[in-house]
Amino acid sequence: MLEEYDLAIVLGSQVKKRDNRYFLAPHTELKARAAGIAYQRGVVKKFIISGGYNFGVRYDYSRILENPNFSFEAFALARWEKSEAQIIAEFLHEEYNVPLQDMLLEELSSTTEENVEFLKILLKRKTFNFAKRIGVLTLLPHMERALPLFKRANLNVKPIFAEELLVLEKYGVDKICEFYSIPSDKEAERMKRIEELISKCKELAQRFCSL
Repeated sequence: MLEEYDLAIVLGSQVKKRDNRYFLAPHTELKARAAGIAYQRGVVKKFIISGGYNFGVRYDYSRILENPNFSFEAFALARWEKSEAQIIAEFLHEEYNVPLQDMLLEELSSTTEENVEFLKILLKRKTFNFAKRIGVLTLLPHMERALPLFKRANLNVKPIFAEELLVLEKYGVDKICEFYSIPSDKEAERMKRIEELISKCKELAQRFCSL
């Protein structure tokens, strides 16, 4: 049985743009779909979607930049595009019917470190007095890097692994297999790899909670 959360923080990541249409990079879509599943199943009541204006800063319209541009000019121009948080929220609203009033956007951060710093400030508001149990939602590889940052910031959050939510739906299993390059034509191998992946999620959660 899945644990329930008053509030979940969805950590942003790469988004793309083609023909004036914004869409999510594959790894970002996995997190967004996991958030949608969590909402539909009553696992999460409300979200903070964290992710700033990063076109021309962290990536261009299709690829991640080898050398990020954190200049004043790059940030000024990036503001004229949509933020990661807005594109994720629009996806959740359109694909999973998550009400707009259940998603608060943090649109300033450009790195995971900044996600944590801005969230630390934001969560001090009385707005979040209702949130007794807060989770942070992302994929396992990102979670390994993010959790120590939340710990050092003294933010009392619990990990919510996108993988553990995605496996609850058939399309989610297919998406995981695609993302992690797990062969889809060999059912036994597929299930074994997925079980190993979920086991790694549980091990990381246990290590974090024991610190």
